[in-house]
Amino acid sequence: MTLELTKANIFPTNYRGRLTEGITYDQRTNTLFWVDIIVGEVHRVQLDTETHDSLKWDSQEESIGAIGLTTDPTILLVCGKYGIGYANFNTHKIEYFFKYPHENSARLRSNDGIVDPWGNLWIGVMTDFPYGDVQKEGKLYRITPDLKIDTMVDGAFIPNGLAFNERGDEFYWTDSLTYTIWKFDYDHETNTLSNRREFINLKDFYPDCESPEPDGFVMTNNGEIYTCVFSTSTILHVDNQGKEVERIKLPAKRITCATIGGEKGDELFVTTAHLEHDNLQAVVDVSDTSSDLGGFIFRLKTGTDLNGQKKNIWGGKV
Repeated sequence: MTLELTKANIFPTNYRGRLTEGITYDQRTNTLFWVDIIVGEVHRVQLDTETHDSLKWDSQEESIGAIGLTTDPTILLVCGKYGIGYANFNTHKIEYFFKYPHENSARLRSNDGIVDPWGNLWIGVMTDFPYGDVQKEGKLYRITPDLKIDTMVDGAFIPNGLAFNERGDEFYWTDSLTYTIWKFDYDHETNTLSNRREFINLKDFYPDCESPEPDGFVMTNNGEIYTCVFSTSTILHVDNQGKEVERIKLPAKRITCATIGGEKGDELFVTTAHLEHDNLQAVVDVSDTSSDLGGFIFRLKTGTDLNGQKKNIWGGKV
């Protein structure tokens, strides 16, 4: 089954980014957040009023790969190029409080991440844009609220969508250039990942596509996954056994991330990338809806509770 979105699903209608990602719903305030990685922006829309505002790093070399909720709904955990910090919508500032320990810090940047059920941050880092083709130098870190850091996976290409099952004993993680969402067993007491195996390989679902890269995903409480498949114009929805349920087609080629939200839990929000997202000289025209609609955010109201996992809260002080 295939469901198709159109430009009527664009939300908000007055915004278009370059590489929108990291979409996050906060049920406490009915608020939607996302990032534009390549320009270092974090955006907020309060859905009750549709008020839209944003924050941006002061430095042009900065980026934001992922965000997390904190105990203060007006302050976000942000994963920047060099480490993690807070984006404060009261002071309108983004500031680091922890830097990553890797030696080749200039080559890497944050990509996708989540806060786990225990309040820790899991964040992937990868080759940054100015350094050409992606190398197998990416890592997946776990950072505790007291800022202890462990490397959970090393030698990754593009660490991407990730989630824990409801019991917290299974971990799902994407490495985009392997075309695979991987599944691990997880022991929280010892912080150990084991028994890595393939959950789904996107080549099996898109045999005619040269590079069906799984990007960000959202998981439901019963383990179903909606994974955004970059360069295919689709989201693939699979059940907890990895069997296809449906596809959602969008009027943009590059689909990046999705989340479930809305006061009734019946909405799907999706981020996309502009076809020229890495060309900072290219004009991103919010009024042009005549061709590929990459860079817009899409909102699908299903009318049915999608049973999405709620976002966890970072355990650190703010």
